[in-house]
Amino acid sequence: MICQLWMAISTHDREENFTMQDYIKIEDLNIPVILQRHKRKTLAIAITQDGKLLIKSPLRMREKEIILFIEQKKSWIYSKTKQVLKENKNKVYMSEEEIKELKKQAREILTKRTDYYKEILNVDYEKIRIGNQKTIWGSCSSKRTISYNCHLVLMPEQIIDYVVVHELCHLVEMNHSPAFWEKVSEILPDYQSRRKWLKENGNSYL
Repeated sequence: MICQLWMAISTHDREENFTMQDYIKIEDLNIPVILQRHKRKTLAIAITQDGKLLIKSPLRMREKEIILFIEQKKSWIYSKTKQVLKENKNKVYMSEEEIKELKKQAREILTKRTDYYKEILNVDYEKIRIGNQKTIWGSCSSKRTISYNCHLVLMPEQIIDYVVVHELCHLVEMNHSPAFWEKVSEILPDYQSRRKWLKENGNSYL
């Protein structure tokens, strides 16, 4: 691993700005590496959405320091890369036409679920928006507009209901205070397990 990483950084050690790529091997993974040098004081790493190791280092940090840092973090790098690759494997890729059709289905399904739970909560919303967001499943604005991600309807019904109830409860509490979660719990006593499932599996549906 050390020799491979050295090759990825040594020939560019003195350049001020660059982006390059090589590979490091950790157990059964060959992980692409992107090294970027910036005018910054600290060294940082991240795993990109397509499973690459992104290293951001100060301009004149020695390669030995970078290698040592990566060696210290290789367990995290491995587990995080595995997670990203698993999520990518399960992702649902759709054409523009398929997204358009999914939005129609989502509007019908989510409007019905929202109208059902609004009666239980004794609240009302202004309108529903259906989008193709990249990072969120739902939101509720101060103007009482509820927005949903169309990919939500690909999930199990209990997860759909969790997101619907979550957003409707924001019509009562526009925050995530204990009072908010208590309101969610009144409708869905098992909301924590649903929330946990969404955190662990949601990215594979985006």
